[in-house]
Amino acid sequence: MNTIDDRITAALRAQADSVTAADLAPAVPPASRVVPLDRARSRWAVPLLAAVLVGILAIATVTAVQLSRSTGHPAGPATQLPVQPTPSSTAPTPAPSQSGPAASSAVPSPSATQLSSPPAISATPPSRVPSVAADDFKLGYQPLWPFGNYAAAEHWRTTAGGSQPWHLDAGQTALNFTRSYLGFTEMTLVTGTRTDSRGAHVGIGYSDPNGQSHTAATLHLVRYGAAPDSPWEVVGSDDTTLSLEQPAYGSRVSSPMAIGGHITGVDENIVVSVLAGQSDRSTVARVPAGGDHAAWTTGPVAFSQRGVLTLVASTGGHLQQVERFAIHGVHT
Repeated sequence: MNTIDDRITAALRAQADSVTAADLAPAVPPASRVVPLDRARSRWAVPLLAAVLVGILAIATVTAVQLSRSTGHPAGPATQLPVQPTPSSTAPTPAPSQSGPAASSAVPSPSATQLSSPPAISATPPSRVPSVAADDFKLGYQPLWPFGNYAAAEHWRTTAGGSQPWHLDAGQTALNFTRSYLGFTEMTLVTGTRTDSRGAHVGIGYSDPNGQSHTAATLHLVRYGAAPDSPWEVVGSDDTTLSLEQPAYGSRVSSPMAIGGHITGVDENIVVSVLAGQSDRSTVARVPAGGDHAAWTTGPVAFSQRGVLTLVASTGGHLQQVERFAIHGVHT
């Protein structure tokens, strides 16, 4: 059959048959067509420069978008304390009596760990009369929990004799803070722990009815002191889809104040609370919100707490009462 393939084959064969021995002799390239090396380089210089500029612009654009969606609290003063990595474990367990607490090992755990029941916690309450300048000199951030000031942290380190060893575990400190101090007892998982020059970043979350784990917040902790066995202190959260941005982290506030940030979600109801110690707490606003990185605010709200304050924003109601939360540190 005279198909398209047959026609192509016949044409190629005819072209091959027309080639003679003279056609196969090597040809000498004309000297006039040789392009100097400098001209060859200059011919490609402009296109290459344009390609490099386009690449840099694309990287800068992606970086700007990522930074705009991450609103974790800023780093503290330049005099940062050394950070020791810490593992995550399932639950606080009593340790044998010893002369002093041992430093945690550098084995961060990326996997989720389960806590079946709320731990019994007897933490040092935050100081009622703050000495923020002195605390910041030692810590670099707002001390939110479990120690109210540097002296309390040092007292535990030097006199505790091995009691409450969970102070040396960033994962368990973050989980205990969430369940005991914030009261979010539906949170039962440490979904991951990583450490860097700024401290430990611990994912706290829960399991849905299908057994899938979800991270509700990533808490930021630092060692409260320069010693290798200094305890971990919660100082804020690394915010993404739910953030607290107003008032600024570490700022001095007074009543009334507006509290706000951004959220990504559908049909959300943000509950905003102010905490200053285990018993001095109040819910100050409930804000309907939703959208893609949409701004939300309470407007001016009154509060009576004093000292170092923990601002809390939480939302949920789809799978459980609290599904995401963010925290912020300020002081009066």
